[in-house]
Amino acid sequence: MIKTVTLLTRRADLTSEQFHEHWKTVHAPLVLAMPRVRRYVQCRPLEVPGRVAPCDGVAEVWYDTVEDFLATADSPEYAALLADEKNFMGAKTQDSVFVIVEEDEFGVE
Repeated sequence: MIKTVTLLTRRADLTSEQFHEHWKTVHAPLVLAMPRVRRYVQCRPLEVPGRVAPCDGVAEVWYDTVEDFLATADSPEYAALLADEKNFMGAKTQDSVFVIVEEDEFGVE
């Protein structure tokens, strides 16, 4: 399995609540409509005293193979997803997309 991990930033004119509402109710169904997507996770940063979150959210989209990811990127559903990004994401998000594979998992005893 591979996944894309994206650090999302919101548009400057949106509140955090507006950003997260759009991401959850409008954007998530667009992700789930894409072919070959196996799993989708949205992560929100926690407010921790003394720390400033570097982004407004992290998205994980899982695929079986790189070929599945590339096929998805050529689909009309992916084009619709990209078109929606301007409705709530800041430009900085485009530079924060990683295609990765989980190679090792370490347990804590």
